[in-house]
Amino acid sequence: KNKIILGSANFNQTYGIKKNFIRRGEIKKLFNLALKNKIRTIDTSPLYNKSEKIIGSLNNNRFKIISKIPKPPKSIKRKDIQKWLKKNVMISLKNLKIKKFDCLLLHNANSLLSKNGGEIYKSIRNMKITGLTSKIGISIYDFNLLNKILKKFSFNLIQAPFNILDPRLVEKGWLKKLRKRKIEVHVRSIFLQGILLLKHNQLPQKLIKLSNKLVMWENWLKKNKFSSLQVCLSFALNQRQLDGIVVGCNNTNQLNQILK
Repeated sequence: KNKIILGSANFNQTYGIKKNFIRRGEIKKLFNLALKNKIRTIDTSPLYNKSEKIIGSLNNNRFKIISKIPKPPKSIKRKDIQKWLKKNVMISLKNLKIKKFDCLLLHNANSLLSKNGGEIYKSIRNMKITGLTSKIGISIYDFNLLNKILKKFSFNLIQAPFNILDPRLVEKGWLKKLRKRKIEVHVRSIFLQGILLLKHNQLPQKLIKLSNKLVMWENWLKKNKFSSLQVCLSFALNQRQLDGIVVGCNNTNQLNQILK
């Protein structure tokens, strides 16, 4: 249970395939249930509407917070990067009513390979040196990009997608490589934004190309007498080297199902 991290992308805003949405009252209940079950970390971002302010009003320093640093604007001058990033981080800390992050992730890892990449990294590392965060990391989608980044920069934590339709983290050997380098690994999208919990005939039109895979998935679940939730969670939890698994819930009932 202590590997479960509460995702906040749906706090007071629509998120995912089913446009999930959770209001403040239900978030409060979710926090209490999480704490009772030794879930101590929340993953958030200043890009998630008002989620930082909601977390700040309910947290009372009970959870560790992982948040993201937005991508600096393209037009920014190199000399202004540190000031811009620190300003954004200070706004997040104020909204969350905390003095320090457990980890700060760079939301857009591509920016590290831009002409200002060195300055962006220096600024993030400085956040750790000055005590604004315990750890620094990156949120990635592209593992080829990760290779290039880790040749130039060092991080404490990598957050990456991982699920039954996207097992690249393990299949390409990245989980072993990262743990060998003593880098923490957290995964997100274990339900593929809710797609893996749907029936094939519930897919929106833009994702209809996935229907054949979902039919195979449904048949396999039926044959083996598993629920989709059970398999998605087991698929992640069976990777013993993972340090954290981000899950999103719309209510306490869903979190109870996950915990069960």
